[in-house]
Amino acid sequence: MTKLEEFQQELLVLLKQMDAICDKHGINYSLFGGTMIGAIRHNGFIPWDDDADVVFERVEYEKFLKVLPENLIVFRKSWVQRFSHKDNPNIYLDIFVFDVAPKSKITQKMQRLGLKAMQGTIKKKVTTKRGFIGATVSLFTYIIGLLFTHNFKLRVYDSIARMFKNRPTGYIFSSLDQFKYIGHVLPRDVVISYKKVDFENTSLKIMTGYDAYLKQFYGDYMKLPPKEMQKPVHGNLARFD
Repeated sequence: MTKLEEFQQELLVLLKQMDAICDKHGINYSLFGGTMIGAIRHNGFIPWDDDADVVFERVEYEKFLKVLPENLIVFRKSWVQRFSHKDNPNIYLDIFVFDVAPKSKITQKMQRLGLKAMQGTIKKKVTTKRGFIGATVSLFTYIIGLLFTHNFKLRVYDSIARMFKNRPTGYIFSSLDQFKYIGHVLPRDVVISYKKVDFENTSLKIMTGYDAYLKQFYGDYMKLPPKEMQKPVHGNLARFD
């Protein structure tokens, strides 16, 4: 077994534990991102993937936090939540959250702009990959971020993400996601129900609207990337001994 396969087996243990907690307490979650693609395309992990992602609707995530066993923890890296064993936080699942998006396109853009600006204040370095204007904005938000504590910035971030929490707008978005994905707004119907699918040697949940989500975020998700891109990209193996 390769180091990557061993690492994936450790991630699978965490996925099974999360699934058991959710099953026990009637909580819905879904595999997400590359982990969902792996479930649909490979019936398990993408062979070269070195992380695992899940997503909760906000109300389901809040339920999950209340029933978390003492030996398991949720902690935060930047604005992303992570699920791990208390005694080994170097191996973790990334947790994303679906929050309510407003109906108005303009209001959607304002909410996302606020979150993107907050991401800039939370980052520990200036992003220079988006040209001169992007680098200038990144520098500005980074400097602003130095004026406030990390916990304060996270509270502001979460307040913006949850600002439409109790409004039945019919739209959701992945509020804790990467800069390039946070702008994707999805119909609420994608998470109207959930089902179990085969994943490695077990079965795990996905939202029944997975096809609409994956096509919007990734395009033709059933098509394999070029050979040169079939390699781990998250750097998680460096922390795995």
